[in-house]
Amino acid sequence: MAKIQYDGIKYPFENKNNENYLFDLNTTMRESIRSRLLHVIFTPKGQKVRDPEFGTDLIRHIFEQNDTQTWSQMTEEISSAVSKYVPDTVVNSIKILQNEDDSSVVFVRIDYSVKEGNLVTNDTVITKI
Repeated sequence: MAKIQYDGIKYPFENKNNENYLFDLNTTMRESIRSRLLHVIFTPKGQKVRDPEFGTDLIRHIFEQNDTQTWSQMTEEISSAVSKYVPDTVVNSIKILQNEDDSSVVFVRIDYSVKEGNLVTNDTVITKI
């Protein structure tokens, strides 16, 4: 029987597994990259003890105007953090969209590519900020 290879803790943290692990673990490269992207985006800068530059400053945009200038700053923040901390990923585009029903809710869509040897995989993450 083949052994399952794990690649880090799944983000956001959950415990829905049947294997008695404290947290769910990534079982594919796709899950691992997605977890790493979300981890970088949602960690405020200064939270990681030995690397205070890890993460983003998206938290400071909470009370700013919900306009294209703020969205541009958020896009740049996400792009620079992902390129620095998820180096095997190429961000193809970042789109920030406002919820049609509630103008205070903003979604981020990140289209990215991952190269594994000769194989290039495209994927998308959509999350609420």
